[in-house]
Amino acid sequence: GQDPPTPEVGNLTWALHNVWLSYRHTMDESILRDTLFPLLRKAVNYYLHFLTPGTDGKLHLPATFSPEYGVNAPDCNYDLMLLRWGCRTLLESAGRLGVRDPLTARWQEVLARLAPYPVDANGFMIGAGVPFAKSHRHYSHMLAVYPLYELTGATADERALLERSLAHWVGFEGALQGYTFTGAASMSALLGKGEDALKYLGELMSRFIQANTMYKESGPVIETPLSAAQSLHDMVCQSWGDTIRVFPALPADWRDLTVHDFRTQGAFLLSAVREEGRTRWVRLTSEAGAPCVVRHGIDGPVEIRDRHGRPLDHETAADGTVRIRLRKGDSALITARGDRPDLTVRPVTANAPAPRWGLPA
Repeated sequence: GQDPPTPEVGNLTWALHNVWLSYRHTMDESILRDTLFPLLRKAVNYYLHFLTPGTDGKLHLPATFSPEYGVNAPDCNYDLMLLRWGCRTLLESAGRLGVRDPLTARWQEVLARLAPYPVDANGFMIGAGVPFAKSHRHYSHMLAVYPLYELTGATADERALLERSLAHWVGFEGALQGYTFTGAASMSALLGKGEDALKYLGELMSRFIQANTMYKESGPVIETPLSAAQSLHDMVCQSWGDTIRVFPALPADWRDLTVHDFRTQGAFLLSAVREEGRTRWVRLTSEAGAPCVVRHGIDGPVEIRDRHGRPLDHETAADGTVRIRLRKGDSALITARGDRPDLTVRPVTANAPAPRWGLPA
């Protein structure tokens, strides 16, 4: 803390989300066992020391700090969102590791009784009694949307909340930075809005990228270019929630697109080709034998074959999602029924000229 105190207590938990992603993209159980689970257990336990029941029967947090907004708030969304993700991830990790932890019941209680996220007419607040009311570069009050994917717009009401919160956040000019627009792009990609995602990345390019191709605010900042690269990834492929989504948020101008050996959660390598606005084929190779569930985006009935051209067992859901039985090292090729596309992986022709860099002569 500082004077005045700024109890910013969720940062370790947020950092551990990146460790969780490292595990999910490799399925290396040693990451889960040796790093994530023991550290996340301690980070969540720190919250449990000051999580207290209220008269409403819910569990509440005292005033904590939402990064960079500048004020403390009880039931701060930043911390509520991380705590909920932390407890859910501890339970899932314990199950995968076969750990019978004495705190299991406590984590389950937190998930069942934790105070709801404070919202108002404009969407997510900073915390209880503290609205989002000024320009703020950071989406710390919206972590449950991105990158935690705890809220994904699964219902009409939830989607409306996400859209309202996003519009309200970026609607305040003054303190917005490149990181704002990369976060807005990734949230738009989550909602399947490729045009909006591209628009926000355009704001990053036009406002903040320098003539030498580098990004700066008061000085060089590496996190924003990395975040922008991830925003592009989120437009091309998403794999949260144990489902691989191929080309989920492409703008209309991106009619031709190729990805090759793109790593997804579940330790799959994805190659896919889109031609003239239509996905022609998707290939997934399993590196760990994890469950393979994919929303491929190919219209109509599909064929799924192994590397030798033999049909693969699979199940198809009503939304077009398929579940394929793949062992470690196996591959699946998905095409439209009867289609035999060229499987050559090659660069595509750019749909627009590349930016011209450098200062005018």
